[in-house]
Amino acid sequence: MKFKIKNSKIYKMILPFVLFFTLFIIVFSLYGFWSATHPPKYKTNLTPQDFEWSFQAINLTTIDNIRLSAWFVPAEKNSDKTIILLHGYPFDKANILGWASFLHDDFNLLFFDFRYFGDSEGSMTTVGYHEQKDLASALDYLEKRSLPAGGQGFDRIGIMGFSLGGAVAIMTAAKDTRINAVVSDSAYANLDLVINEYYQNLFVFKYPLSSLTKIWAKIFVGVYPSEISPQASAKNLQIPILIIHSKKDQVIPFENATRIKDSLKNNPRAEFLFQEEGVHGGLPEKLRQEYQEKVLKFLNKNI
Repeated sequence: MKFKIKNSKIYKMILPFVLFFTLFIIVFSLYGFWSATHPPKYKTNLTPQDFEWSFQAINLTTIDNIRLSAWFVPAEKNSDKTIILLHGYPFDKANILGWASFLHDDFNLLFFDFRYFGDSEGSMTTVGYHEQKDLASALDYLEKRSLPAGGQGFDRIGIMGFSLGGAVAIMTAAKDTRINAVVSDSAYANLDLVINEYYQNLFVFKYPLSSLTKIWAKIFVGVYPSEISPQASAKNLQIPILIIHSKKDQVIPFENATRIKDSLKNNPRAEFLFQEEGVHGGLPEKLRQEYQEKVLKFLNKNI
């Protein structure tokens, strides 16, 4: 009887700590999911006019009826080739104007804000899942737009995306035949890996936190993060694709690029530019020229 009483006392002492720990994990993981899908919106105070480009401000409408803010920038020289530019998380279309400026001479450029970001509608970001619908709406728009030399419908289309944008480009290109070529810069390989990385410094807490965050994604987005996978999509790609990544990227580690590269082993048209220096979204001047020359050569050859 004394043994049972002693155990009962221990149980009563431990129970509050167990309940507190459980509640902490649930609340903290839900907060992690909410903050990832509702990050602060960073708006860049630039337009194509700041680059002395003519442009048209337009709206795109997605299949799930979300309005996206976009800019169509005609090429400096008349062209029937168009590049759709995809920004990173949690930024906007204006953030990549300078990044893409070297393309303006040869290509029409179409920039848009992913849902939730910039001036677009949307109650949350899904960090790559529903954003594929956003890219599809840009392709729909180009199908209907008049060509500079007459006629209707651009069909020489490339996608160039950075980080989140690169991931969306790969996943969409694997199932949309309207895309002729992809340049993916610093993309994640699998959203599951990104979540694991997010919690990696929380020691033993990282396991229940990452697992619960993935469950919240299934509940609120409709898919597990492991299903949001450029790495898996890349296995189905046979179009030209250029994968770019810095070996020193500390936001999306270089391992992501090697995983995508492995998935492209049966694609003879896949190319790679892995640079020894640079950070996520930034290159030293000495490597920028190599970067731009490689991208221009790739796009001119494949679109």
